[in-house]
Amino acid sequence: MALNSGDQGRATPTAPVGRDGPVPPNGSPRADRSHTGGPVVDATLLELVGRFVNDLSELADKQIELAKQEASDTVHDVIATAKKVAIGAGVLLAVALFLIIWAWTGFIWFFNWVGAFFGFGGLGWLVGLLVPLVAGFVAYRLFIQPGIRMAKGLSVMSRTRATLKEDLEWVQQLRTRSAR
Repeated sequence: MALNSGDQGRATPTAPVGRDGPVPPNGSPRADRSHTGGPVVDATLLELVGRFVNDLSELADKQIELAKQEASDTVHDVIATAKKVAIGAGVLLAVALFLIIWAWTGFIWFFNWVGAFFGFGGLGWLVGLLVPLVAGFVAYRLFIQPGIRMAKGLSVMSRTRATLKEDLEWVQQLRTRSAR
């Protein structure tokens, strides 16, 4: 970017000038738009080819942008789903730890005491193992399994596939019209 001094002594930016005039701020050359105007019947073969190439390039650019956007959206959905599954797994681990500690002490003592009245002293150990297993099953059904279902239900790049299918149909229609 060239700098010109203004009438007040400050430097002001000006756009660089290329062969065909000012260059846009992003630095990319301007597309030659001379072949995009006018009716098709007045266009020469060279203009028609230029229009086709320009339209095809624009279509490819739009498809690439759509694919990038959809891939980005899919990545964000996968990350959100993974976060939910990780939170569920963390809760499951914390619940399992607390239940095992609590159940292992309280239930074992209580049920060993109750079991001693009926001649079965190992009742506390049995209950101390069953309670964490039931809590783990409940946590799996409430947190982990829905997260896995959600992850399997993500559709990947469905909009891109749909627009590519539409573009293919459009090209096929153009080919059948020109073959007539």
